[in-house]
Amino acid sequence: MAPPSRNRIADILIKARVIDELQLRSALASLDQWGGRVSRVVADLGLASEETITQAICQGLGMPRVQLGNLTKDVAALARVDVTLAEQKGVFPVQLKDNGKTLVLAMSDPTDLATLDQVAARSRARVVPMVAGDREIEHAILRNYRGQEPVEKKRFKPDSKQQEAGEVPEEEDFKVVDMSGKTIVKRISDIVDPNAKPPAQAPAASEAAAGSSASDILDEILAGGSPTSEWTEADLQRLQTVQQNQEKSSKILRALLELVFEKGAVQQRELAARMRL
Repeated sequence: MAPPSRNRIADILIKARVIDELQLRSALASLDQWGGRVSRVVADLGLASEETITQAICQGLGMPRVQLGNLTKDVAALARVDVTLAEQKGVFPVQLKDNGKTLVLAMSDPTDLATLDQVAARSRARVVPMVAGDREIEHAILRNYRGQEPVEKKRFKPDSKQQEAGEVPEEEDFKVVDMSGKTIVKRISDIVDPNAKPPAQAPAASEAAAGSSASDILDEILAGGSPTSEWTEADLQRLQTVQQNQEKSSKILRALLELVFEKGAVQQRELAARMRL
């Protein structure tokens, strides 16, 4: 199946330099696999913050931004849009005006004309779209329709206590994709088991590696001995091929380990000790 084509929101984000073409291809590949909206996928992949995305859309479309955090609940507006439709389409009715003839609607993608027409038909009102972030809309729906206080998911960054204890929240939102956007790893637990017990005694060498970067650790592990004069030309060629393959793998592993360290999934001291067992 061919990946979905870029829409106007994607073009706006590119023009505003919120993302580049390579990042857009990754986002579109993820969109093709999991569905959703471009703006949400870009935020979920960590390519840009939701506020940056929302501001770029406002400027690109010349539309006003509506803040939903401290919004006064409009019961009449909520009654015009069913909660199921609001959740499915990612929209939120902000206000009903002009004696019920005009509905102000918060959307992350005001270029979605099909949704605008659907809301207009069901609400029997003229719809005036305004821009809001995807999660902001999601939270407003929970508060105003469901009467629930949204719980913000922690993405990648455990709190200070978890970092000190070397813990990571279960099923944390995490994904590693390759250059084409194909998912390689879905959870940090697929890479490192955060519940595994550390070794009883760490070798003395791990103390020196504790302050090393992921690149230093990999360089030390992947470094091999120098070829001797007894080796044939064919041996040297095979060695060169192996070295080239290791260098490619090393680049991937370095990037992955730097990400794991950055997100606090494992401590460098613990990883160094395990690799030397």
